[in-house]
Amino acid sequence: MHRPEPEAVGLTLDRTKAMGVALAGRGDDDEVEVEALEVGTRRAGLILGFHPEHVRRLIRTGRLRARRSGGDYRILLNDLWPHLEARYREPGRRRVRRAR
Repeated sequence: MHRPEPEAVGLTLDRTKAMGVALAGRGDDDEVEVEALEVGTRRAGLILGFHPEHVRRLIRTGRLRARRSGGDYRILLNDLWPHLEARYREPGRRRVRRAR
């Protein structure tokens, strides 16, 4: 029987956690378009394991795309995937390319 690599299991777990955090507080009957799911800097910090201020710093330096909404930023969930995947790359190749 084939056993999945621990890195693949960890990445799947992190993605599942991210979806759970993004969907928290929504009703069971709410229709959600996954490509349009957004989170604030606080929830993005929970997903990535960073402090919200570090998430804002990533946004200000251009390493994470976001849009300004009110007094905070909104980040597409799809833009968080590269940062999650960077955790499971081999050492020396963990940098995430700048968002365009």
